[in-house]
Amino acid sequence: MQRRELLKSMSAVGLGSLLLNSPFQALANSDKSNSLVVNYKDLFNKALASEPDLIGFANIEDNFSKQELSIEGKIPNDLVGIFFRNGPGKHERGEQRYQHLFEGDGMLQSFKIAEGKIVHQGKFIETPKFQQEQLAEQFLYSGPETKFNDSLPVSNSNMVNTANTNVIPVGDDLWALWEGGTATSVNSETLEFQQQITLGADSKYGQSLKGLPFSAHPKVEANGDIWNFGLNQSGHVVLYHLAATGQVKNVGILNANYKGGMLHDFLLTEKHLLIILPSLTTTREFGNNQRGYFSRVGFDKNQAMRVLVVSKSDLTLTKEYELPAGFAFHYGNAWEENNGTIHFDASLYPNVDVLHNLANVMKGEMNNVNIDAKTALYTLLPNGKANHAILDVNSEFPRVCDHLVGLKNEYLYHLSSQRNSLWSDSVSSFNVSTGKEDRFDFGKEYLVEEHISVCPTNQEGTGYLIGTALHVPSKRTCLNIFNASSIADGPIARAWLNHHLPLGFHGNFIAT
Repeated sequence: MQRRELLKSMSAVGLGSLLLNSPFQALANSDKSNSLVVNYKDLFNKALASEPDLIGFANIEDNFSKQELSIEGKIPNDLVGIFFRNGPGKHERGEQRYQHLFEGDGMLQSFKIAEGKIVHQGKFIETPKFQQEQLAEQFLYSGPETKFNDSLPVSNSNMVNTANTNVIPVGDDLWALWEGGTATSVNSETLEFQQQITLGADSKYGQSLKGLPFSAHPKVEANGDIWNFGLNQSGHVVLYHLAATGQVKNVGILNANYKGGMLHDFLLTEKHLLIILPSLTTTREFGNNQRGYFSRVGFDKNQAMRVLVVSKSDLTLTKEYELPAGFAFHYGNAWEENNGTIHFDASLYPNVDVLHNLANVMKGEMNNVNIDAKTALYTLLPNGKANHAILDVNSEFPRVCDHLVGLKNEYLYHLSSQRNSLWSDSVSSFNVSTGKEDRFDFGKEYLVEEHISVCPTNQEGTGYLIGTALHVPSKRTCLNIFNASSIADGPIARAWLNHHLPLGFHGNFIAT
């Protein structure tokens, strides 16, 4: 299908204009005459010398070869598969250091669990950008936040695609995901880079979707179907419906008229997609030493948080709701009653300071980086009204059982922070019906990462919770396995690396 035919069929703005207005591409080409003179690498290393908690944000130089991990406890017999995690690992080249945590080149971590053993390997995702800069031994392109003098021009967003945020299985491969560009295909066994995906290339869409943004938070239904979105600088949102193999089933474009700059996550129910637009603007005032994309993002307490309800059958807008001002990076789940009432949860922040604190930590500033998001439960009524409750439950990285994505769930698994720590320090199960919380506190010596539900029997409340944590004093990372029904009892098994891994973002488990 030719591009103009696709546009006509969707009654949308031109995809060509969308391609030319990728936010990260635009910022990579922005004026660099006023580049920062502050040496972030020097500031960070000086801070690291006295603040060991910063180790999770230190630069990783090389891949991690395969290593069988030492085990504490016993790995359950029915937990067999591979746990993958993704996150930024290459923050520095030469004397230059990125100025925001979201900018680093992606590094995949693989934990293969079988026969009571766990084998780990870690590898940088060798995107075209990574390969060029590895050969040059320096950063060649500016990032969304960091402006380098004499950086190369960017003609499309995939030239600066770092594939650093999430990873999902698609067919026999993995897709490593970023915010501003297309998915990156990686071999699930070797973790070798394969290609940047052109969605629909072998279908009626041809090359018309090439380069469009494909967010880092797709939702995968129990039948394997993949749903996702991509935000464009124009304020339009591209919507995707894919088969489990990655084959494109449908694509739509929604004129959301959203200029907030950040749209990280979304939700789905049995019948609808929920595109939730936080109360953000890109008009924030900033100092001379803050010229990047994320620095421009501000919070407007007078701007409603909007929820766009989109039909999954034809990807068209059916209803819109306005909620009190708010911002969330992540949502756990949504589900729909027979009468059309929709329920969803969010890890709700009072503002967007967390985004800017993730820049401060890159120069070694540790103040106010910890979680201040709360679990919020929302109800959207068929008459257009909505209500919500903000609970006194500290929450981030919420997850539900995979087989319940888009369906009613009782349990929400999330991280929390029990003290003024740099990162999360606890993992919890929260029953949204009873309000009961089951929590394990790792203690102040651990920096805890996202934990996900693995449910071999597809019976909610059973199975396991699995995730990583960095033990600061020993400078080692461990993989933790909990019984989902008794998290407070602590890990039933723990596997130790002999080194630390960079703090990452998201991951998934593939049963084998």
